[in-house]
Amino acid sequence: MPNDAAPRFSPRTVQVVALIGVASSSFPITVLSAALPDIAVDLNTSISTITWVIAAPLLAFAVFTPMAGKLGDLYGHRRMYLIGFSLASIFSIATALAWNAASLIALRVLAQSASASTGPSALAIMMSVFPEEKRTSVAGTWSAVLAASPAIGVVLGGPLIDLTSWRILFLIQGVGSALAVLFAHRVLPATERRSGIKFDLKGGLILAAGVGAILISINRAPHVGWGNPLISIAVVAGMIALGVFVLVERRTDHPLVSTAMIRERNVALPLLSQVFINGPYMAGLVITSLMLGSTFSFDTTRISLMILPRPIAFAAGAWIAGWAVLKFGGRSVVVTGTTLIALALFIIGRGAIDHSVWLVLIGAAMAGTGSGIARPAIIAALTSAVGPKDMGVGTGMLNMTGQIGAAAGISILSGLISDNSDAHRFYVVLTVAALVAILGVITAGLIVFTSETKPDPPTPLPASPYSVSINPQRLHPAGSALGDDRETPDTQ
Repeated sequence: MPNDAAPRFSPRTVQVVALIGVASSSFPITVLSAALPDIAVDLNTSISTITWVIAAPLLAFAVFTPMAGKLGDLYGHRRMYLIGFSLASIFSIATALAWNAASLIALRVLAQSASASTGPSALAIMMSVFPEEKRTSVAGTWSAVLAASPAIGVVLGGPLIDLTSWRILFLIQGVGSALAVLFAHRVLPATERRSGIKFDLKGGLILAAGVGAILISINRAPHVGWGNPLISIAVVAGMIALGVFVLVERRTDHPLVSTAMIRERNVALPLLSQVFINGPYMAGLVITSLMLGSTFSFDTTRISLMILPRPIAFAAGAWIAGWAVLKFGGRSVVVTGTTLIALALFIIGRGAIDHSVWLVLIGAAMAGTGSGIARPAIIAALTSAVGPKDMGVGTGMLNMTGQIGAAAGISILSGLISDNSDAHRFYVVLTVAALVAILGVITAGLIVFTSETKPDPPTPLPASPYSVSINPQRLHPAGSALGDDRETPDTQ
């Protein structure tokens, strides 16, 4: 196909279709966290075990997302998107048939591992069809959908769970993933492939081993003790593996992650900030759900509705992020957003002490707003730093560090709660989470925001779907096979 071929679909249509998959992958998270107590009873297991239903898939994302992003950079993001969601659809439907806690956790891991490629691929495809000055607005829309989808999951999933079973969530997710494949096959454009570069499988496996060992030790330590020999062995093994990974990446001709790239300020700081921000943020979600179930004695529907302001506020915050950065500057917006997360966790903890529904609602809305306005600007700063050829692995690494933080936060802080329903225990743990979030405020505040990371303000949908001007050489119509991404020689 010639390079100047006219695009078959507008950028806005491409964006909507790419986000269908993003929505299906994030659909269950909020209502699933609210349903944890019911799932534990149904499968005859403990709360500390059933939290792995959320923590283990986060671990899988942390391990596989950078590899999936790199595969998209090398072999085409459209291809990775289609393969990922085809497998995710199958495993999601299988998850609905889980017979015990172990099978539920295992199938959730497989489904989320399969969809690990879809986030970086969807973002990379959207970035490729819009002008660069809209980069943060695109990231904001992507983030908003990630938040709005769980909100829809609460509205639909909570009542459905109470009427039927928690299994309905995974049937809906499986159907959503299948629709993502159906529409994406026709609409999503091919992206450039890089010839002459091999995928760094060795580096990927070593990274997975190191990250996995550390996160598993973090999860089990609260239950068996940090002095347990197996925990110590896992931590040491994980650190050694990560050290070996750095050595391997320095010596290979085509590394999974360039060490020079990681050393750049606007790459290293966004990656580190996600550990300190996403850890308390996601742990707060799980702990709030457990608190509402045990201390407030709420059922799944009421827990879901209490958490609902959080994803709604996230979506609203992500939508105005572009305008806010342009108006007030990237650093001011990021510091304000991350500070709101820290304050929100403290307020929710006070809600437990005072048995105040209103404090919990206010805290949930504040946390969502803070994360929503801060995240798109951080994404834009990183994607501008890594450039288009490494956008997949760059955003994959950002997701990885965020998921590492989330898995660590959920594991450590929920371990401190265990099966305890004392309101003061929840207050203390949420206060600890708030203190960790302050480290995220400091780290994110050190990111350099230039004119390239400041987006245009949000605007309503264009009257015509073709009103956005694009370079036809950056967009290529999808073909009829998975392997239709355009191959170009690597020039680096």
